[in-house]
Amino acid sequence: MKKNIRIKMTYDGTNFYGFQKQEKGRTVEKVLTKAVENTVKHPVKLFYSGRTDSGVHAFGQYANFYTDSTIDIGNLPKVINFHLPSDISVVEAKYVSDEFHSRYSAKGKFYRYTIYNNRYRNALYENRAWQYPYKIDTYKLRKSLSYLVGEHDFKSFMGRYATVKDTIRIINQIEVHQYGDIINIDFYGKSFLKNMVRIIVGTAVQISSKDKNPEIMKEALNRRERISAGMTAPACGLYLMDVFFRGN
Repeated sequence: MKKNIRIKMTYDGTNFYGFQKQEKGRTVEKVLTKAVENTVKHPVKLFYSGRTDSGVHAFGQYANFYTDSTIDIGNLPKVINFHLPSDISVVEAKYVSDEFHSRYSAKGKFYRYTIYNNRYRNALYENRAWQYPYKIDTYKLRKSLSYLVGEHDFKSFMGRYATVKDTIRIINQIEVHQYGDIINIDFYGKSFLKNMVRIIVGTAVQISSKDKNPEIMKEALNRRERISAGMTAPACGLYLMDVFFRGN
């Protein structure tokens, strides 16, 4: 009898063309599926929590699959990792109910955007953070972001070529934490539009580093057009930190 197994993974997105499998290009889904199949010795279909774009990292991405493998669940991450390259790893595996689905059972997500605010590049943050060399006013950063908390139409902050039924989303919370040259911006919400977090961060940074009024963010939101918002922050600073599930 096949059992439903949920795995949690981390990955460095630098050398992946995003999460979702494509005909061409190295993707997380493609690499992970092959490793899981090599482990359980049969074809599998991965059901994952969501897509991440090219260059985006993850501390807490999830997927589930069905298998009749008899490998001990406690050893399963180790065995899968044997078949994985160094830039992706499975850190947890657990049995879940037959009805569990990594996407549809999710009740919220936690994304973090990391900025390295310094004139000089740091080798340890290469491809791990957005190096921004100009001074950022964190008061203005927080103020501009505060206008986005709650339920809004985020059409202004959606990337091109996205296809969605609607652009209404809810951001439950946005937190800004600064540790020396590092600024972390944490986003909590159920779901996000394509490039939404990166466009929000790019807009907020432009406002807070160029002596602009934080209310520009509210105006951009209300206009509901991409041209009203600012730049798209680089993918290298974005991390999917965790996904929250019903019943967890």
